[in-house]
Amino acid sequence: MKTMLKLLPVNLRFAVGLISIMLISSTSLYSQEKHSGGDKGKATPEQKATRQTERMKESLSLTAAQEPKVAAINLKYAKKMEDVRKISDTAVQRKTAKSLNDQKNVELKAVLTPAQYTSYLKQVEELKARRREMQH
Repeated sequence: MKTMLKLLPVNLRFAVGLISIMLISSTSLYSQEKHSGGDKGKATPEQKATRQTERMKESLSLTAAQEPKVAAINLKYAKKMEDVRKISDTAVQRKTAKSLNDQKNVELKAVLTPAQYTSYLKQVEELKARRREMQH
């Protein structure tokens, strides 16, 4: 193989090497984007709130009366979390996010039935556990 490479002009060897590197890099980047969720991080607060409300509607069997209230709560806190993500100090960001999640839970508890709220908290804990697993 090395003797074949020596027969090729230097600029052709350089081109083949460059193309190989580009192919490997693009494949790696595509794979990372696919596994990291792609454009999910770029969703607007409205899109995030809508997705969350739809998941809650299904998993908690929200009533017609509960759905708009839950949607309003989800939107309110999705907008607030958007601002929290802009905080550069990680410790402050975590503390602020936890406080907002606690406030959100208080508001949701007032709208959901006790059984729905218990189920919601269980789902939140399962999601946290999955995220921790993915980080390690």
